[in-house]
Amino acid sequence: MASYLRMGMLPGHQILTFTGRAFPPPDAPPHGYGVEGLARETAARLDAEVRGTRREIDHDFWLANPVMRHRQVVRQGRAVGYFYFTGGAESVVGPVAWDAEADASAVLALAAREAASEGAETITLRAPGVNHDAIRFALGASLRFTGYSHFFTTAPFGRMERYVPSGPMLY
Repeated sequence: MASYLRMGMLPGHQILTFTGRAFPPPDAPPHGYGVEGLARETAARLDAEVRGTRREIDHDFWLANPVMRHRQVVRQGRAVGYFYFTGGAESVVGPVAWDAEADASAVLALAAREAASEGAETITLRAPGVNHDAIRFALGASLRFTGYSHFFTTAPFGRMERYVPSGPMLY
């Protein structure tokens, strides 16, 4: 950490890790929301707004990774969020992004629902400390707070209150 600090990278926020039992999917998604396959353009558009860059190369990596599952969340015919999760019994949910605060709980619930429907027994979610919607969701879903790390940056960027990273290595 001292090396990062000396090089001008300062703490931007915490990354809180939550883990717990994947809850069984409800019979229907939250009212008015649906899930469909992720379009690369949807992910890039949302990232341009939420992250401040389209980062197509990251999405190409995740979309080509056979372990990753990917979906977009639609409401009234419009994509309002996306999520990725790893397949298998221990699923990591992320990255996740959404258009507006009003969509946060639906996007996160659908991500957890999809992971459970594909056989996840546990899920892990990493929330930036500024993302109170993701933290509330994790606590409301009875996920346990299992650890934290720090996000270092040279300058603030994006709207991390509408983003959940894939993990500390590829944010």
